[in-house]
Amino acid sequence: MTRLYLQWTVITIAAALVAMAAARYYERHLITVTPEAVLEGAAGPGAVRVQGQVAAGTLEGNPEAGRATFHLSGEGAGLRVQYDGPPPENLRELKTLVVVGRWDSDANVFRAHDVALVTNHGFVVGAYLAGFLPIAVFLFAMERRVRALYAEMKRAKLYEPESVAHVDPR
Repeated sequence: MTRLYLQWTVITIAAALVAMAAARYYERHLITVTPEAVLEGAAGPGAVRVQGQVAAGTLEGNPEAGRATFHLSGEGAGLRVQYDGPPPENLRELKTLVVVGRWDSDANVFRAHDVALVTNHGFVVGAYLAGFLPIAVFLFAMERRVRALYAEMKRAKLYEPESVAHVDPR
């Protein structure tokens, strides 16, 4: 049984390492900030992902050609966005979206080069946990029972057929 617990400890540590790597990836590449955070300078100098809603009546330009300007509003302040990139499918007024780009403090505009999907990461993590945890518990319990049964079978006496006296048919 010690090998079983050691094996599952290694599996648990590996799962924790994968979860930490996924959290790091999320923080570096998938986390979104609000327009207010960009205006306050909390977003940093590199490319950031900003989530907000395209304000009504502010979409100008030709989104089908990949060039547009609009106002991305958050909970408080808004952000002027100049989009120049591939033609997005979901750029329209009153649409919540994520724009990827850099803040240009000199021109006071956010220069976006991509429009990404809005995802609900909390739901995704919850769905994986709700699916994988019961399976892991089930597999652990079944493997433990199988190992106990195997050990019991090894300890048991081997099958020996009963000796029957051979009767001569004459």
